[in-house]
Amino acid sequence: MNLPRLLPAVVWLLFILVALLTPGNSLPNVPLFPYADKLIHFGVFGILTFLWCRVGTMDGKKKLKKGNLLTNILVFTIIFPILVEYLQMYVPNRSFEFEDIAANLIGGIIGFIGFIILYKANSRLV
Repeated sequence: MNLPRLLPAVVWLLFILVALLTPGNSLPNVPLFPYADKLIHFGVFGILTFLWCRVGTMDGKKKLKKGNLLTNILVFTIIFPILVEYLQMYVPNRSFEFEDIAANLIGGIIGFIGFIILYKANSRLV
């Protein structure tokens, strides 16, 4: 496994877990615009999916390992976002919202699309 690709993905995953599973009364009350939390969910999970699309999905010749990519997409675009939202039901002053799941999933899909676009462009970011 390539540590320079794995480390940012793991750090971002841990950041998300801490941020989304911290009791709501422990978080600062920052007034934002309506639905700002949905935009945050969208961005956070877009970044998560993009980072995990980079982990273990390419061989030495920069060819995609489609099986590994599919596994990462299933786990970090679908399963993990739904699981984290479900777990929020058991965290004080946090709640389960279908709108958050939708924002998480859409963000993950956009993160995957961004990865594919940059991969096809031979970007150094992938």
